[in-house]
Amino acid sequence: MLIIKAKSIICAVLCLLSGLTNVYSQAEQITINKSDTVIDGNGGLFNGGKLTYLVISSTKTSSGWVQTKNVTIKNCKIIGGARIIGLGKNGQAADVKESSLSLGHTERAQAAAPTNIKFSNVTFETSDGMTLLYIAPGTTYVTVENSVFSGINTGSGPIVYMDAESGHNIFRNNTFTARSNREVIACDGSAYNLIEGNQFNMITKGGIYLYRNCGEGGTVRHQTPSYNTIRNNSFNLSNLIYGNYGIWLGSRNGNKTYCEDDAGYPFGSSIDNGDFADNNIVDSNTFTGGTASGRIKNDGENNQINTTSAVRPDTSTNVPEVVFFQNKIIFSALKNNSLVKVFDSVGHVIFNEQVKENFIDFSLKPKGLCFVQFPDDEKIITRKFIVR
Repeated sequence: MLIIKAKSIICAVLCLLSGLTNVYSQAEQITINKSDTVIDGNGGLFNGGKLTYLVISSTKTSSGWVQTKNVTIKNCKIIGGARIIGLGKNGQAADVKESSLSLGHTERAQAAAPTNIKFSNVTFETSDGMTLLYIAPGTTYVTVENSVFSGINTGSGPIVYMDAESGHNIFRNNTFTARSNREVIACDGSAYNLIEGNQFNMITKGGIYLYRNCGEGGTVRHQTPSYNTIRNNSFNLSNLIYGNYGIWLGSRNGNKTYCEDDAGYPFGSSIDNGDFADNNIVDSNTFTGGTASGRIKNDGENNQINTTSAVRPDTSTNVPEVVFFQNKIIFSALKNNSLVKVFDSVGHVIFNEQVKENFIDFSLKPKGLCFVQFPDDEKIITRKFIVR
């Protein structure tokens, strides 16, 4: 395993460079294509604070693709953005398109793309036209946790892009303050992802959008944006432009001029331009600002949407708070016999009872991040806390 620790990560990663063309000409490219790599910035600036295009890529050889696995970037600030690449840098890349023209494309893309990539306690910041994190086709098991996305993306992309055939990625406990000309997170033909416990503080043209980008570049999109879970996130819609939404399941459904560019194949988006943003779970998200109609739009089928997701929480100083102290969950205000639910970090219910006092004995419960739901007048309040 290659482990790099540095207060300012500059030349330490030069041994990992490869010749991938830099799509952002003003940024210095650093490419990681070695498995089992850990880079710990110890709170410093990645690449000395230079505008950087960080690429984590697999390697194409004469006998096939060598998949890059188990890469961790942590405890640093990246001025620029990152892209994780397998068959190609986007859905229109030559190898991606070629693979898409026959069945088994999703499996081939996922076998070639990097997997088990982790960003922990990383700040992404840019003022360039750069998507801060691009998860290219086929990439799986990316975890982004306790990180910050800030700055301004002046280009045409979102803040985070999960491209076609990717999946099983986790975004947990991150803060999004970055601005862009699009939605914050695009889930384009990406499935089985978990987006939970995040704060979306700057939403103008949408928060989380699920769709399938039919036909662009002649590539057939196979996988649909299905079986994703979006829960326990907070959305500030104060700056939301009318006609956009905090969460939109099925935001395109064939409304692009290039949707027929992949015509002629008996599968995927070639035979139906619909998004099929179906069988997703949207649960226990909270919204401030904006209007009720701008919170969640559901243009898919069989999506499980918790009605409390559309309840605007009370933002006054009288909102009940929750703390964990001496093995107890203590409420600042709780009516007798209130039904209280507690979920662990993956959504399992670990407490579901009526509470007669203003605390719960939690001494025998699991440690780590938890979420508690409890009533306050006619509202359902959700708060998170750490059990230590």
